[in-house]
Amino acid sequence: MRIAFVLSLLSTLSACTTAAPCPAGETRIYRDGQDTTGTCQSTGSDSGDSATTDSGDTAATALTLANCATTVASDVPKFYQDFFRCADIAIDGDSVMIHTHDLPPHPSSYYPTTDPNWEAWDDRGGDYHQNPNTLSTQDSYVWVPLSPVAKGITVTSDMVDGFATTSTEEYNGGALGVGLDSVLLFAGFAAPNDDISQEQYTFDTWDGHPQETGVYHHHSPNPGALSVLVAEGLATTNVPGNAEIELYGIACDGTVILGCTELDGSTPDEGDFDGQNGHVADIVGPDATVYFTGRYHQHVCPGKYNDAYFAEIQYYTTCETR
Repeated sequence: MRIAFVLSLLSTLSACTTAAPCPAGETRIYRDGQDTTGTCQSTGSDSGDSATTDSGDTAATALTLANCATTVASDVPKFYQDFFRCADIAIDGDSVMIHTHDLPPHPSSYYPTTDPNWEAWDDRGGDYHQNPNTLSTQDSYVWVPLSPVAKGITVTSDMVDGFATTSTEEYNGGALGVGLDSVLLFAGFAAPNDDISQEQYTFDTWDGHPQETGVYHHHSPNPGALSVLVAEGLATTNVPGNAEIELYGIACDGTVILGCTELDGSTPDEGDFDGQNGHVADIVGPDATVYFTGRYHQHVCPGKYNDAYFAEIQYYTTCETR
């Protein structure tokens, strides 16, 4: 059933790509599967720190938030409609399906040197070194349950150690979820036998890197996701730890990943944090919109909370990616 739905969606999206490019500063939004033209809508001003474009296989200009293709079905929950860009999002049964090509809409040294999004490596004083991989276009899907079911576990600090395969409650390796800018998110551990605290020194200046098959991803807070909030007028900086609102994305099981704030900009109540800075509460936006009720979410705020990376432990029962 998943395969049939994906093929149907891809057929629709193929028709969508014939539409003319939107003016600078606008993104084409497709509101349902029958909408093959979409409408150009303003994304606000760019963050100024990032360069953002289209899916860009043959584009001569850099991929940015202003020109990347965004397709959002009209029946998708408002959370996805309001905060996600550069992806194709639709309902698939009892899940929200997010399809991404995983191309960061900003510069990176991990792009091929011939790509307009490529930039020279910054070793940041000699501490950072580029890994040998090159990012490439992906065809990735993440299914997020509409109504996540909790496992009934308590996440303790002993379960959160920064290493893979040390707990039966961990997320699987690979994609944990999707960021606001359509870049894949990975859990807060490196590949087996690797150390995330050392691997972080291969992150580019946008705090991402690709693995050996070219999958670019983030393990931690990053300017890319926050640039979406800047473009939407919800933050004035894309620097993690300094933004008025910090939302990074959503995990495959339904866990919402936030930074140093709640979604309304308020300070999180640390009193009920579990071992990975997670707790259950309503997800309320800056305009008082209640996006989710009683939803488990994690706060990643290096220097303030004890966990600097995205969640290791899967709180809800279902997680499907491809």
